[in-house]
Amino acid sequence: MAVRRQRRRHVGALALVLAAGLWLSSVSQASAQTQATADTGMSEVWERNLYKTLTYEVMANGFDIVLYGAMLGGTVAAAPAFILTNAALSTVAYYTHETAWDLGFSDPQPLGGWTLPARATSFRVVSSAKNYGLGLLFTADPATAAGFTAVSAVGDLSIYLINDLAWSLYWPINAAPEPHTVEIAY
Repeated sequence: MAVRRQRRRHVGALALVLAAGLWLSSVSQASAQTQATADTGMSEVWERNLYKTLTYEVMANGFDIVLYGAMLGGTVAAAPAFILTNAALSTVAYYTHETAWDLGFSDPQPLGGWTLPARATSFRVVSSAKNYGLGLLFTADPATAAGFTAVSAVGDLSIYLINDLAWSLYWPINAAPEPHTVEIAY
């Protein structure tokens, strides 16, 4: 009789453990699905912005190469250094800027109809600083660097707007992923 009671206790404990395990599994599965949805949204932003960066950089760097020869008096010998430096700095600046905007807000249009102008303006500040530094690096003349920056700003802004609008039509992001938060227990 004692053996049966002991078996019943073990069966009862096993059933309780299995029920708790199933409950924990469903809770962790729901949590994993929520996290997977957020990660999918984030990876979609990263992937989209990679392609968006590539199309922007092809057009913008092509324009900057023309300006390099026309405004900066670029030589053939220095052209590879200019192209590589410009491409590396521009790629990092553009990709970082776009990803920060897309992941930094829970709403894809945080400023309503003013979102694109605000994005374009904030990128213009970053890109113009990069262009001025690049012009100064390759000419050592502040006036020439400022002229390069001004002309480049007009062309790059047009390219930025066209690229952004095209990508918004081709691959719209309807809802930005929720930003990750860290909870700290006291």
